[in-house]
Amino acid sequence: MIHIEARHVIHCDEDPFWALFFSGEVNERMYRDVLKFPSFEVLEQREDERTRVRKATGQPRIHALPAALQSMLGPNFRYIEESVFDKTARTWSWTMAPSLLPDRLRNSGTLRVEPSGPGQVTRVASATIEAKIFGLGRVLEGIMEKEMRAGWDDSAAFLNRWIAEHPARAAASVQPA
Repeated sequence: MIHIEARHVIHCDEDPFWALFFSGEVNERMYRDVLKFPSFEVLEQREDERTRVRKATGQPRIHALPAALQSMLGPNFRYIEESVFDKTARTWSWTMAPSLLPDRLRNSGTLRVEPSGPGQVTRVASATIEAKIFGLGRVLEGIMEKEMRAGWDDSAAFLNRWIAEHPARAAASVQPA
């Protein structure tokens, strides 16, 4: 089992960050164009005064995996993400349940932001990755870590590009969570 953390400066304040984070348009572009997921779909969303809940399914790229792992997971490997945004703590927590080997693969984590100066926040993403597969667990955990870090780096770059290209829309999207 490994624990990882990544920090990225995002060029907006906290409320615009969360508005972009929950934007269907931004998520669609990020998963499709940046993260190159063959599919990502929000299955359920609901909200009350304390939380915002999302259930989604995704099919991540698995081309970076060794051939033995690719054949074990197959071309239709997917996961179900169950996540909750705590409006008071302003923290997003998630768990991902894979379509295969759910008793052997685990991925969960949190995302939050910290103020880091005028007009910017630091996005702090942390995760726990566990692969209990004899002889391949450590290798798979390392690959999952590499892919998650690359995805976090790419998504931060995308968000900053999107904010720069759509400043009026980013500012108008402020809807406190």
